[in-house]
Amino acid sequence: MADERLQVASRPAEGGTCPGCGQTVDGARCAWCGVATSPNGYVVEKVIARGPHGRVYLARDAEGRAVALKELQFAQVPTTAEIDAFEREAATLAQLSHPRIPKFLRSFTEGVGVGLRLYLAAEHVAGEPLSARIARAPLTEAEARDVAKQVLEVLAFLHGQRPALVHRDVKPDNLILRPDGGVALVDFGTARALSGTRTFGSTLVGTFGYMPPEQLGGTVDPSSDLYALGATLLHALSGKPPGELLRPDLALELPANVPASLRPFLLGLLERDPKLRLRSAQAALDVLEGRSVRAQKPKATRPIFLLFGVAAVALGISVLGLSLAIRPMNLVTLPVPSPDTRGLPYGSDAAKRWFTQQKPRCNALEVTQAIRQSPPPPGWDGAGYAASCYALAGRVDDARRTLAQVDPRAQPNAAAILFELGHPIADSGDDLSAAQMMNLVLEFWPQNYQARYHAGMSDYALGHTEQARANLERFLREYHQNDGFTRAAREVLSRIQNGQASDGVRRGPQE
Repeated sequence: MADERLQVASRPAEGGTCPGCGQTVDGARCAWCGVATSPNGYVVEKVIARGPHGRVYLARDAEGRAVALKELQFAQVPTTAEIDAFEREAATLAQLSHPRIPKFLRSFTEGVGVGLRLYLAAEHVAGEPLSARIARAPLTEAEARDVAKQVLEVLAFLHGQRPALVHRDVKPDNLILRPDGGVALVDFGTARALSGTRTFGSTLVGTFGYMPPEQLGGTVDPSSDLYALGATLLHALSGKPPGELLRPDLALELPANVPASLRPFLLGLLERDPKLRLRSAQAALDVLEGRSVRAQKPKATRPIFLLFGVAAVALGISVLGLSLAIRPMNLVTLPVPSPDTRGLPYGSDAAKRWFTQQKPRCNALEVTQAIRQSPPPPGWDGAGYAASCYALAGRVDDARRTLAQVDPRAQPNAAAILFELGHPIADSGDDLSAAQMMNLVLEFWPQNYQARYHAGMSDYALGHTEQARANLERFLREYHQNDGFTRAAREVLSRIQNGQASDGVRRGPQE
């Protein structure tokens, strides 16, 4: 009977409505927006979240149970980091059983080549992200204490695994408030098992503002999650993200609306020096519940170093997380973009709105005056959209100068905006524009193997054979799938080796 229901569920109703865009759809995927309707028997009801590389669906299984179905479109991910994180989340959830962690159901793939999609099915956690609750009003002291207690219990469970498991991205977007008052911790794509009591030089992931300073260098231990919880609670109590609470000396300001009774606890979580930080989730619980006292030090002796508050951005030390580069946007926590900015990749709503307004003027005649009259919002995202506007207008040098002014640690994320907006140009076969834009991306984000491929192919079409050779050889070292992209790259390299010039026809998979 279950098999029968599965087969029925996998056949979308003829003339049905797409759960993503509302268009009529009569197949397994909407031809208008690409939303899946019935992957592997799950019936999709709606899109919970979407990003440039995939979506998260609310779906039903053959028994009618609600499922969170995460989809990753293989051909759209700019680095292997997203694929590794996706697979890591499935492997991690499959090993865990805790009432405040989503239950793993299954993982599977559909399609081949550029149509390949990866799926992760897990228990759907009903409720709302803590970030949505904070947006309405700060938490009361009692509410914050309750959230802290529940999260610390989950962290004690994770850190008590053998080897210890560190989440590495505790933040309001990844804490779901259930209708019954429970709190669930989600998004385990960044979780890392420790090698010993602490891991050094690991792939660095996390979110600016919430992760501790040692995580920037790839060093994590259980107290890294405690720091992130402290930053999350500070956001929840003050209503302000951590990046807005930095003083000029980079110390963290605890606003007056943070209850005095919680300050020693928060400062114990937010110590910059891990050796001075509360050392375990149980120790933090003891302080929270009054079983232990945490002495509060004078502010002058406690500069708490927090990075700028950019949501859903991660850093990396290796190709997996990018070499001191940024893995753009955590898929699970991406909100559905508002209609006026739909399709724009990353950054704040202010930066997206700025680009939406300026895009008609991103041409050679108007771009300089347009940006002078209406400068972009500050930050890496504003710079990324401004550089993209310059690049679309053919002003590559101006785009380069704009990206060069960004903090080097955030330059890859700004370049990711340029990549996403330039990718359709590369796909369209405009080699002159694509070569300029993709090579510019690589100056600030050298680990982007998709940009490397497009730059190499366009360089070859334009007769820049040595640059094409360098780009395509590196692409093949970093991209290991045996598909149309690798075959096209090898073909062009063979032509270069044989002294064959481009025949003017753009080469590569056109699926």
